[in-house]
Amino acid sequence: MSPHTFVPIEIPDATRDPGAYVQALIDTLGDRDPVEVYAATPTIAAGICDGLRDAQWHVPLAESEWSAAQVVGHLFDVDIVYGFRWRLVLTEDKPAYPGYDEKLWSRLPRPDVAVLLAAWSGIRAANAALLRGIPAADRQRWGTHDEQGDEQFDLMVDKIAGHDLAHLNQLARTVAVAHGTTA
Repeated sequence: MSPHTFVPIEIPDATRDPGAYVQALIDTLGDRDPVEVYAATPTIAAGICDGLRDAQWHVPLAESEWSAAQVVGHLFDVDIVYGFRWRLVLTEDKPAYPGYDEKLWSRLPRPDVAVLLAAWSGIRAANAALLRGIPAADRQRWGTHDEQGDEQFDLMVDKIAGHDLAHLNQLARTVAVAHGTTA
């Protein structure tokens, strides 16, 4: 993938406009298989970041934007959050779960990027196995996001796949800046 082919994907703020946020993620996913998108994301991200030198991992896309290391860290955090939410929905009757401040989480200490990538690949593989093993009836279960309201399990999976695609786009553009290949 050439980094020059990535036009930014606009995703509204989840807190200010939850409905538009969810719709933008669903639109980004389109007709792709959400579980396959989800499962493939760490490998695609590693390919996008292949060849980054240590300092390049920490070059932000722009002022007040994340670096490649922060995007990968965010995607790792998302697996922790969604893995927990999915397990709640699958084992409790319409559980409620909180949102979280991803910008604050992005400032938390992280291991070396190579360790973070390996940990993310591992947790993602475990979560993908969970998704692939869920019976159809359980995909109809519901949970309540404290900012976005009631959501069916399948919508949660579609959202995360669209979220992954948006962040892969962001990551490709960030890596291009780190390599100095975009203005």
